[in-house]
Amino acid sequence: MPVNATIAPRGSETILLVEADPETRKLAAFMLAKQGYTVLEACNRVEAFALFDRRAGEVELLLLEAKGRGWELAEELNQYQPHVRVLFMCGGSARGAQFVVEQGLPFLRKPFTMCEIAGKVREVLDSRIEKVMTAGASF
Repeated sequence: MPVNATIAPRGSETILLVEADPETRKLAAFMLAKQGYTVLEACNRVEAFALFDRRAGEVELLLLEAKGRGWELAEELNQYQPHVRVLFMCGGSARGAQFVVEQGLPFLRKPFTMCEIAGKVREVLDSRIEKVMTAGASF
């Protein structure tokens, strides 16, 4: 039986979604939850650290903005749990997207569809390649 390319991949992992924009955060969380993921939502660095600390060991993917402090947050959280995968979202900042591409890190361009976010999340979670994040990287 052929697989329909429009069916979004599913999963059961826990994702820490860090996004300041409430509409984007809610939409991404909704899309991922519909695909079976447990989504922990944070709107800023403080909330992200609190959730990460409370759910230690459960978070398997960080999904966050590539620009500014998102990179720093990923580095800091990755120090506590190096096995956690990271997927950056890139919006209007061409500079942020360019930096992520140059570093060879996985990213998802905003705006995205259900199939795009679910596909990219599944790809990163299933990836065996771990990119070491370099300290002090900035945009």
